[in-house]
Amino acid sequence: MNKVTKVNDKIYFYSRKVPSSNTTLIKGEVNILVDPGYNPVMKIRAFKPLLREAGIEVKNIDEIWFTHNHPDHTGLAYYLLQEKQIKIVCHPIAKNFLEMEPPIRGLIKSEKVNGEILKRLYPANVEKRKRIEALVRYLVKFYGKFLSIGSHAVRVDDCFSDGEIRYGIKVLFLPGHTLDEVGFSLDSALITGDLIATFSFKRPAVLNVPSSDIDDAISSLKKILKISPELILPGHGNYSKIDINLVREIYNQTINLRDKGVLLVKNTHSFIPYALGLQKILPLFTLRVQERLALLLIIYKSYMKAGYIESNLTR
Repeated sequence: MNKVTKVNDKIYFYSRKVPSSNTTLIKGEVNILVDPGYNPVMKIRAFKPLLREAGIEVKNIDEIWFTHNHPDHTGLAYYLLQEKQIKIVCHPIAKNFLEMEPPIRGLIKSEKVNGEILKRLYPANVEKRKRIEALVRYLVKFYGKFLSIGSHAVRVDDCFSDGEIRYGIKVLFLPGHTLDEVGFSLDSALITGDLIATFSFKRPAVLNVPSSDIDDAISSLKKILKISPELILPGHGNYSKIDINLVREIYNQTINLRDKGVLLVKNTHSFIPYALGLQKILPLFTLRVQERLALLLIIYKSYMKAGYIESNLTR
């Protein structure tokens, strides 16, 4: 259920229904909307509860900040720009994708399968590599098509730098879910994208798209633990369930998943047994099919980065 929570005088957190991301408003001399999100009819009336609670109107929004480029976080930005000129800021990698028209093109380009993995798995079978790449493109298009309905490219005015301070807000690059995820730290709270999500069950970091990287996720979670926020406002779910102790648990689970997965690759002699073995490691009811499939290549990518020269997998 959509719900607006006043975290403090500066921060208003809008927990929104799937498929949209959550939206956070940072109120001050510069009013910043973080992740305007998405709805199928693309109407900015979706923001009425948030703006009413904060006591402002669309005309008072000065900047839009994106945590990452996925359309469930960005889709309504275009429609806000039809109401007034608003500065758009994001990660420099996200800029390339957000300015592509149609947006599904940017999503497909950002979520390509890692070609080096396919070369390692099938060094002599170019056709098989092409079929897998085509399948991944189809799946990204299939999952992204609905979220891209009515979406349009937006012009990005500025890009973040890791660790910079804007209006007293610290910008943190938090890759893992995607290469371009950004978090925003202020008043002992941290606004994130999809690296961390709240559910009714315990789980590792959210790694469910081809660009996800489990090693990056672990580094980003370590960065979050270092700043030790009292509260985390996630891209999806209810912020009240997330504190630093939960982040520590997510961090440990993600390391455990990577280490077990990489060991499985080392000790397995063909791709199919590896794939079946990984499914046994993953929590049975806690990961969607999309994520279970994505983790096959995500963990294999970690295995390759770890410096293992000889692959045990058959060609």
